Formats: sequence, C-alpha cells, structure tokens
Amino acid sequence: MARRAFLHVGTAKSGTSFLQDLWWQQRDEVRDRGLLLPGSGRRDHFAAAAVVKGMTDVVATLGDRERDAWRRLVDEARAWHGDVLVTNEHFSDSPPEAVAAALADLASAADEVHVVLTARDLGRVLPSAWQQRVKMGARQPYRRFLATVRRGEGDQKFWRYQDVPSILDLWSTGLPAGRVHLVVVPPSGAPREELWLRTSAVLGLDPTGLDTEARRPNDSLSLVEAELLRRVNERVPRAQRSPALTRHVKGTFVPEALVGSGAREGFAVPERHHAWIRERAEATVAGLRASSYDVVGELDDLLPALPRGGRTPDEVTGEELRAAARVVLERLGRRPADSLDAALDDIAAGLLARR
Repeated sequence: MARRAFLHVGTAKSGTSFLQDLWWQQRDEVRDRGLLLPGSGRRDHFAAAAVVKGMTDVVATLGDRERDAWRRLVDEARAWHGDVLVTNEHFSDSPPEAVAAALADLASAADEVHVVLTARDLGRVLPSAWQQRVKMGARQPYRRFLATVRRGEGDQKFWRYQDVPSILDLWSTGLPAGRVHLVVVPPSGAPREELWLRTSAVLGLDPTGLDTEARRPNDSLSLVEAELLRRVNERVPRAQRSPALTRHVKGTFVPEALVGSGAREGFAVPERHHAWIRERAEATVAGLRASSYDVVGELDDLLPALPRGGRTPDEVTGEELRAAARVVLERLGRRPADSLDAALDDIAAGLLARR
C-alpha cells in the first residue's frame, strides 16, 4: 500500500511537459528518494488518462496493454510503500463519474490521495493553447479562437482544460482541502526551475542535486511557423486527419521540419481582449483566495501582464509564409514550390505520405 498517491491533473500549458520531462528523465533518482512513477513511461500515463476520461477515439487506437494502463498504474501503487505520482493534463477534463471512480481506485491503493493542479496566467495560456490546437490539426485562425473563447462558444474545450476553480472543484470531491494542491506557475522572467521547486515541495521530494534542465527539445512555434502549420491543416482533408497523423506532426514534423523555419517572434494578445482576460483572471483569483486549497506560490501571479503592441499570427505576410515554407520543403526533401498555395499543398502531401 502506498503512503500517498499524487495525481497531477493539469492544467494544460502550465509547464506540465517541463515537469514531466524532469520526472521521467530522473525516474530512478526520484524513486530512490521515495517517489514512484508507475508504468514504463509517460505514454502509460497518457493512456491511463485516456481510459479514465473516456477519450473514445484515442482508446480505439490503443493496444490491449495500453487499455489496461490505469489498472496497472494503480496496482503498482498498491505494491509500493512510499509515495506515487501519476501525471497527465488530460485528467483535468474528465466527467464527474470518471473522477469519482479514479479517486476511489487510488484510495484503494494508498493511505492518502492528493490532487495537484498547476496553473498559469491566462494571458500566457491563450496563445499557447491556440498553438497546441494547431499542432493537433486545428484550422481556426487565432483571432477567431480568441473571440470564441471570449464568448464561451463551441465545445468549451478550452475552458474545460483551463477553468481552474471548476477543475479544482471537480477533483476535490471527497478529499480534505489540504490534500488538493494548486501550484502557481511563476511569472514570466522568473527562474524556470522555480516551478520544479514548488512542485517538489508539494510532493515532499528533496530536489537537491536533481537536474532542472529538461532534455527534450522545446517545440514552441514562432508566429510565422504556427500560422504556416494552420494553413497546412486547411489543406489536409478532414477525413484523413487521424491520431496517427497528429502523432507524426507533433513528434516528427514539428521538431524536425517546422521549428526554426521562421524568425522567432512571440504572440501578442490584441488589446481589445485585455479587459475580459483581466476580469476573468481577477474573478478566478478572488474565488481561490476564498477557498481552503493548499496554494503554493502567489495567486497574484495568475493576474496577466498583457503587453501592448506586438503582432498576431493573422498579421503574418504571404512572403514570410513562403520563406518558411521553402525551408520546410527543403528539410522534407521536396522541391521548392512556385507559389504559397503550391507550397502548402506540397507540405500537406508530404505529411500524409509519411504519417
């Protein structure tokens, strides 16, 4: 029986990949210090989240062993006498009945169950979330994405992954407030290892001597690169968009062909959106201050600092896209195209051929 089981449920775009990279690349050292990451790798935790959440399309692509991932992780926790950590941001968007079942399973394997949520300010999350959606095949322009989020339209996927009070309320059912932990991502410009140190404190993990540099490459896209990928997505027939293609795009095409094809430039949030973003963040912080969750870090760091100026992906020029597309085609071993439209078609054809 484990002593404590920690379930890190998100939020998405809150440093989760950074933390997971550090936990997994130092899995043996972390285990020696009493914290077990069950399973054979981060893929097992993703598969477990897909099963718990009921991600039908994803589960259909899993093998029998992966479909059994959640049970295997719980069994490993039950056989361990220290602390256990399961981590994947897809847990955050789980239906209430799935949450109750998952917490009950963990309670059968550990003396204490703890839920950990990492959260980042909304002003930085919005551009990152749009970029992530583009990597997953989205075609929606940045300006329309922001407008949709503002109005609360569509399938509400963004808010299901980013409504911090609602996620905490969902995952705290039946747990003492002191076992529900909110770790606030430090503001822009703070040492990156601060998030690692804050999360280690929650887990009771001594970070002395552990590496704070993730070894996996940072596949964040520039303004031009993200818009180029979005336009390529428009050329991929919806019927041919599949989990296999998405894995190829994220795992191979982005790091090997797309990253570095355009000049590095961050994303601006248009000034017309600043007021509602600030209002939403202030309401979130006020609600969290009134709660009794264990908060690590400063809640004020969830209030966005929204700089004025800068460009958005919608302002990228055709010439910038053509220049980046030429680099991508060269890296793919394909001939340069005569026009932007032809380049987009060629890149899409290359993706479909290599998925």
